[in-house]
Amino acid sequence: MKPTFDPILSESKLQAAIEHIARRSVELANVVLSRALPLDTICFFAQSPEEYIFLEKAVLARGSVSKFTHGATLYVDTDFMVGQWHISIFGVRTPDPTRPWRGYGDYPVDDYQQLLASTRTNPYAKEIISGRGQSLLELKHPDFDVLGYVVDARSHR
Repeated sequence: MKPTFDPILSESKLQAAIEHIARRSVELANVVLSRALPLDTICFFAQSPEEYIFLEKAVLARGSVSKFTHGATLYVDTDFMVGQWHISIFGVRTPDPTRPWRGYGDYPVDDYQQLLASTRTNPYAKEIISGRGQSLLELKHPDFDVLGYVVDARSHR
């Protein structure tokens, strides 16, 4: 999959992209898990150095640097609504040719271990270890230009 995106270099494109990632992340969880999940994080995969510079400034303008920041990903603790979803973590990842998606959403759940066990044979859900050493359930589907990460709510606070 190598989708093409218009670069996010303006506030109007930023807002449209935030709404797109939120909506598609929620849809991804519904398709892959047949379950609605709460969304609290939106993060962009910057597609170029120019886009990264714009997104980094936009992310930093929305909050203070989060303890979840690591490696190539900058997160801020924030507080804004996108539709019905309360976003508390907002981020951007440096350009990476292995990350062709527009971005991703995180879904904090209280029943992480049960959900993980129920997806053992699901080809669109795979347990991974994050850059912070955290166990996550990655949702990836060829019909989507976003990824999703199910996280244990207790480790996501």
